[in-house]
Amino acid sequence: MSDKDRMDALARQYLQAIESGDVSEMLNLFAEDATATSPISGKQPARDFYANVMKITHDRTTVHKNTFADTSGAPQMAVHFNYTRTIHDGHPETIECVDLFELSEDKSRFKSVRIIYDTAPVLVDFGEA
Repeated sequence: MSDKDRMDALARQYLQAIESGDVSEMLNLFAEDATATSPISGKQPARDFYANVMKITHDRTTVHKNTFADTSGAPQMAVHFNYTRTIHDGHPETIECVDLFELSEDKSRFKSVRIIYDTAPVLVDFGEA
């Protein structure tokens, strides 16, 4: 399997874990000491970030747009997708995301993720707008 194929499969597993809401499935994709950085939550252990995301959201769906592999062969990738979810008892909201990943040397797990999206449409869900 090529690196690009491996990364694309990892991206699809990631999106499936988001949709399923299964924290264990999600954390199996990450190294034990992995971190997640998001515009609203800042940097924290990936296990804490995803446990919270799965707790406060429901009715999650994703639409995979693309997976980008580092052309130099570095253990990095990005996943571009639309993410629709409902927070608490609110209404469904779709955000367009690009998640940037640093991978383990064998490119089988995530060491870190930096989540990028426009926060303006979702700040109201957190009482900040």
